[in-house]
Amino acid sequence: MKFGLNIDPHVPFDVLAQRWRTAEELGFDQLWVADHSRDYRDRANPWFDGWTVMAAMAERTNSIRIGTLVSNPILRHPVLLAMQAAAVDHLSAGRVELGIGTGVADFDHEAMGIDYWQPRERVQRYAEYMQIVDDVLRADEPYSFEGRHYRTSGASINPPTPQQPRPPITVGGQSPTVRRVAAQRADRWNTHGPFGKSPDEIAAITMRQNAEMDEQCAAYGRDPRDVKRSLLLFDALDPWASPDALERLVTMFRSVGIEEFVLFWPPDDRIDMLERVASKVIPTLEEDR
Repeated sequence: MKFGLNIDPHVPFDVLAQRWRTAEELGFDQLWVADHSRDYRDRANPWFDGWTVMAAMAERTNSIRIGTLVSNPILRHPVLLAMQAAAVDHLSAGRVELGIGTGVADFDHEAMGIDYWQPRERVQRYAEYMQIVDDVLRADEPYSFEGRHYRTSGASINPPTPQQPRPPITVGGQSPTVRRVAAQRADRWNTHGPFGKSPDEIAAITMRQNAEMDEQCAAYGRDPRDVKRSLLLFDALDPWASPDALERLVTMFRSVGIEEFVLFWPPDDRIDMLERVASKVIPTLEEDR
């Protein structure tokens, strides 16, 4: 099992850096950051660009894995994303985890002046987007692609990424297309389950989706164990809701195939739980595996 912290970029950089160092010192395996045009909860909150934050994170940490959960295709062309991921992989000495989502927030579309993508277009775009990012990062010669929604000619990454053949890719989302792309191309699938469901309902849905993922991996000639299964804990799956919430959630979702758990930085009134979770709860869960 692995445990990560998702730290939203809605506080000053000195506070962010302090939180990153705390996460590393406490022994968390991963640091993650969201990627939107503004705070998704409150427009009035401060908010920094996800990949600018990633660069700062690379410079202010030493060993912890760092990643986007998830990079937003509304905000940047897939070749630009590949270039940013490669640059930060060098800055971090090969610690980047490249998460990529479908981009569903209407406010991101509005900020970029882009008409809202309907479901059919969104999944078509996602398949093309993922193919370009994956192929560009792997390519050892100029790469070209002509799709329905994206095109590029002569794209290249030079120097190549420290991680070869590319930084690990995390696919975030739950739609059948997203999960199919994960089975075909990703190193990790991340989910938070559908909104409006209870933890038991989310666990049942995740178990079914994991089984489908195994079948899809086999169809693509991949070992299902090559695609890690990750769960973002929030909303109905709040790990800070009670002193034993994380233990209950990990026990529940480990039994349906989840190997990695991502927690949000705790709210101010529960910050005292962070050290206990890191020093006592997580080691106990790992021993009980």
